[in-house]
Amino acid sequence: MTSLKKRTKAIRKWKDKPNKANQKADLKRNQTNAGILRELSAKEKS
Repeated sequence: MTSLKKRTKAIRKWKDKPNKANQKADLKRNQTNAGILRELSAKEKS
């Protein structure tokens, strides 16, 4: 068995790596939110 320190380091390394599917979904959600906010601010200005 490996030492506790090595196991902990490996687990932290996996957690640091972003999940690509989640990253894409997050980007899409951020873009739609930005679009909605732009529309709302345009309505407020006029």
